[in-house]
Amino acid sequence: MADAPGEAPVGEAARAMGGEEPLRLLTQLVATAPVNLEDPGHQRWEKPNYLRASDTIVRAARAAGLATRIYDPLVAGDAGGNLRGINRPNVIIDLDVGASETVLILAHYDVVPVPAEQLARWKSPPHSLTYRADHRLYGRGSNDDLGSGVVTSLTALRHLADAKDLPRNVRLLVCCDEETGGQGGIEAIREHDAPLAADDPERILRADVALIPDGGPEVTAGSSGVAFLEGSFERPVPLAEALAYGRALVDLHEVARGWRSVYRSPDWPDRHAPEPVITGRASLTKFDVGEVLSDPDGVGLLAAHAETDAANQIARAVTLVFGGPAPALDALPAKLAGLVPAPFRLETAGATALSLAPGTRALQVVGTAAHGGYPHRGHNPVPVAIDLLRHAADRRLIDEHAVGVTSFTVDLRLTPEMELNTALSAVQGHVREWIQSHSPLAVIEAPPERCRPGYALPVDDPAAQRLVRILHETLGAKGVVGEYGGTDASALRGLRTPKGVALPALVFGSMDPTANIHDAEESLDPRLFAGVVTTIERFVREP
Repeated sequence: MADAPGEAPVGEAARAMGGEEPLRLLTQLVATAPVNLEDPGHQRWEKPNYLRASDTIVRAARAAGLATRIYDPLVAGDAGGNLRGINRPNVIIDLDVGASETVLILAHYDVVPVPAEQLARWKSPPHSLTYRADHRLYGRGSNDDLGSGVVTSLTALRHLADAKDLPRNVRLLVCCDEETGGQGGIEAIREHDAPLAADDPERILRADVALIPDGGPEVTAGSSGVAFLEGSFERPVPLAEALAYGRALVDLHEVARGWRSVYRSPDWPDRHAPEPVITGRASLTKFDVGEVLSDPDGVGLLAAHAETDAANQIARAVTLVFGGPAPALDALPAKLAGLVPAPFRLETAGATALSLAPGTRALQVVGTAAHGGYPHRGHNPVPVAIDLLRHAADRRLIDEHAVGVTSFTVDLRLTPEMELNTALSAVQGHVREWIQSHSPLAVIEAPPERCRPGYALPVDDPAAQRLVRILHETLGAKGVVGEYGGTDASALRGLRTPKGVALPALVFGSMDPTANIHDAEESLDPRLFAGVVTTIERFVREP
């Protein structure tokens, strides 16, 4: 990693992180770009750099003298679900000192894609770690979770491996597929362990407590469940029918917001959280229209696309492509602009994943991007784009009878305590009632591999309180909160320790309010990185 104009000296970052090795490893992993793309609506499953990333992690662990192996369900023949012939290597790293207690650390190396729209908003290449004058490291995965989880944990284990008389063993599990539900990662590992007793040494998830450095700098004892709902139609339908279905899916938030948790919200009140506690939420994140047949003599929508490649990301913009006579297309932006409410705006399209044919007009409804689990941190342009098209069709500005192929994705978040079946029954029942009354061709699906329940640990659990004490001193944490996003804690629900008690799982990390997780300018504060390393070390060492 070299200095460049406008950047700060990289030696400063290395000192803050505790040495050159952590910075070197993080730089290498960010450059590897272990992107995880799953887009069932477009039949895309792309994980091109999993093998390279896992190999880098294995080499770093073995260089530190740590016992390391790979569990890949595709290679092991334990696929269970459809892995589509793609390797899913999960790295298992052990520091076994012969103690009677084991701390499991869960991290993940997969990162969300960088969509075309996002590229122009990065001030440095997203897959090149860059240290800037604001003393932060920028790059995709710099925080989630290459920085917050993978490199912090490896650094802590490297330090602990040199220690004497450790009271606990440590197992670090660096998984894939976390960003898309864990099918080939933590969920495949659960399938591997399912027939084994809780104290069986062949279990991969065999531990007395789990730490998950994949969150903010607070103790998180409740992690919300997540389900990605796929909406579509059995065949192409008129635009008006498709938009009505989209609005029905947007309104699922009114169903979910009534679910309330006992856990405090980490965002209340300074980060726009709507409630002081965790609630359910539903965000329409993906909206695509294509293969449109429209009146050639009028203005028609030809395509629409929410500019994100990740179902758990609220896009900054929705691109709308129109076709028709040139004079009508020239007049369209002015007619539509007044239909877009503040703080959203209508602009001539910038970067887009769509191919634009000559003679078409591309506009974008622009909002503010956000992680799908935290809709209150952004401004979702998808509902606004749907309403804009509905109003335009009602005013006969565009052809409401145009027929096309339309699909949607809803990022549904449960409260940590909620049963998955209860949530799915509520939202799918609500949608199916609407389908029966309004659009029998509409379909709603919740693919099991893209759904998982939440995780809830009592706030007075001894492990939680021990972490509260340590994190207060290392990162300034105060008390216990719940998690708006989904993490691998939910995959540990129902697991037991070798002693037969419920496995405690605790989330924390370096994802502070300015980290921009999943969005352009994702970044890491090296000082928080060092705090996470110290927290892990102390949790392993101290009573």
